[in-house]
Amino acid sequence: VQALEKNPAYLTIYAAQGVDSNLVDLIPKTVKGDLGVDDTRLYALSYYHPLETPEVVQWGFDFLRISNTRTGVEAVLVKHEGLQANWEADLAWQLRFTPWQISQLRVRPGIGLGLSYAFGTPTYEDGPKGHPERRYRLQNFNSYELEWSLEKAPSVALITRIHHRSGIYGLIAPPRVGSNFIGMGIRYSF
Repeated sequence: VQALEKNPAYLTIYAAQGVDSNLVDLIPKTVKGDLGVDDTRLYALSYYHPLETPEVVQWGFDFLRISNTRTGVEAVLVKHEGLQANWEADLAWQLRFTPWQISQLRVRPGIGLGLSYAFGTPTYEDGPKGHPERRYRLQNFNSYELEWSLEKAPSVALITRIHHRSGIYGLIAPPRVGSNFIGMGIRYSF
């Protein structure tokens, strides 16, 4: 089991813009320059608490040769404005992968999977096909990010992040329910 000293806690502040795309098409549309943005934003504050990686999970990482992968729990508090004006709370299990070293720059990919609860009506999100006006407060929450830091100052980083809420293809809410936001922010590790 890995030591917690190598997996610091962190605080992140980020802002994100709502985008008119489902998750699967988001990256291809961004690369093509065909990504539509909507008049809605979110502002978020998150806290990541490191956890020891379970041995069975660490064994899988070692088998796949993904060493230096870290796990923890991230709690996110979100304020929406624009086409949607409500608060949101998220709790996710995070995987932080081995950073890529590009000269003096370190880029660490990370993903999170958990639950999201909207306080109020998430009016920006898509409703189900048969009832487009219906909204769901409890949904799946995913985060996909890249953390950018300098090798000499690893405790301060820029992050780029996709903030995703969905019904997980009908598992929590009907298919085609949810929203996607693309953003960036600042992270301080301690």
